[in-house]
Amino acid sequence: MMAVFICALLAGQVARVSGTNTAEYHLKVAEAYVQKHNYDQAIPELRLALKLKSDSKEAEGMLGEALLAQGYIGEAIPHLERAQRLDLLGIALAEDHHTAQAIQTLLAALAKEPNNPDLLFYLGKACGFLSKSSFGRLVDVAPNSARAHQLMGESYNAQQKFDLAEREYRKALELQPDLHGVHLELGRMKQGAGDLEAAEVEFRAEAKLSPGDGEVAWRLGSVLLSEGHTQEALKQLQRSDELRPEMIETLYDLGKALEQENQLPAAEKAWLQLIKLGPHTPLAVSAHLELSHLYRREGRAAEADSQLQQFREMSKTKPAD
Repeated sequence: MMAVFICALLAGQVARVSGTNTAEYHLKVAEAYVQKHNYDQAIPELRLALKLKSDSKEAEGMLGEALLAQGYIGEAIPHLERAQRLDLLGIALAEDHHTAQAIQTLLAALAKEPNNPDLLFYLGKACGFLSKSSFGRLVDVAPNSARAHQLMGESYNAQQKFDLAEREYRKALELQPDLHGVHLELGRMKQGAGDLEAAEVEFRAEAKLSPGDGEVAWRLGSVLLSEGHTQEALKQLQRSDELRPEMIETLYDLGKALEQENQLPAAEKAWLQLIKLGPHTPLAVSAHLELSHLYRREGRAAEADSQLQQFREMSKTKPAD
């Protein structure tokens, strides 16, 4: 034992003489451990580095990262705060259920790294937790309110339990007839079920409540177009395009309505704009086919063939949504 003690003392003296007891040395050793995900060995090295140089942001950040990786979230947070590591700090705050602070921090980190998958995942997780918490509190404190019934309707709708969803939506409207968004959801449900007349009624009701909503105008125009009410559909679709420009769903239906009203140059313009805005979307594939029909109708055979060829090529691969 005495021999081991003497060796340890000698090792310490050698370390001091050779410069291996500096903050920089321990930081480099720790960095090598971190790169190998050997956090157990990295953590004591980083603690030594901070003991020797307490203002080292690099050591603070690396220690916070190592502690977070080992699940010591509460201990990691102050180190990450001092190092201003917003990316890892946001993740740590989300894991520690400091939801509001986590969302704010993650948004700041995403401003610098908008495509970081870890940040996007944890932001979604934090927002989902906050949403679940808020909705749970809503049902607890006001179970018979219009908003609570609307929330239950949305839950049933997501589960495709449409009868139950409609029942909850109707209760919400009984309590608060001017509740925005409920008629819209009812209209979408009816349209999905193929009941266009009922969908039209709901979309008209929503349009009265939200006259400035471009999506509502599009949905009403789309249903009217499917019902064969082309002129009225065209008015709604043009209104939608004014309220919410460059919405490709509106542009597709607008082109169809314009073609049916023999306004061929305007229809062509709408479909070409759609393709420009969303060249790889399913609607762009359909727009190429519509343009081929339009050009064939105008006697523009070469352009018709070109559009048809693009339609066929794009139909072979699944376009992006």
